[in-house]
Amino acid sequence: MAEQIIGSTRAFVLAKGFTQVGSHAALIGEDDTHRLFSEIYADPDRPEVRPQEGYQAILSSMQPGGTLRLLQLFWPDPEPRLEFQKQVQSWKPPDADGLDILHQGLLLAIQEYSLPFVRRTVLEFVLSGDEGKAWWDGLSGLCAGFGLRIRYLDQPAVEGLTRWVLNPNLEYRGS
Repeated sequence: MAEQIIGSTRAFVLAKGFTQVGSHAALIGEDDTHRLFSEIYADPDRPEVRPQEGYQAILSSMQPGGTLRLLQLFWPDPEPRLEFQKQVQSWKPPDADGLDILHQGLLLAIQEYSLPFVRRTVLEFVLSGDEGKAWWDGLSGLCAGFGLRIRYLDQPAVEGLTRWVLNPNLEYRGS
């Protein structure tokens, strides 16, 4: 039995740049395929989110032979820390030396402490003609009934994704 590769970051490494497909940025893979990316997440206004049914609907609605990769990533989220840092910096300067030292120590700790992580679900779709583009464009409407939202990734977001997937040190480096 021949070995079958299930998933690989090789296509990210050997990508040939970007092209525009309708309103979407497409990564041109090593095999000249156009790869579209989106993030799928729960609608915060819908308490009855049904992701398992949503994923099933996504897979069953695809054309036979289509290629879709689901990436579960733990992604650094700097926003909560940055917001807290802004609040601490806006505090009235302390009157006593001891309090000033504590304030400066807190600011230093905020800057040096590692970032919190969030789980992100990213879809990578290999575009297959006009039918594939129509399916990709309709993905947002398909998922809405299950309480899921789709955020199509633009070129900077795809570049950030590839940097994160291929960063062997797992360190966050802002773009």
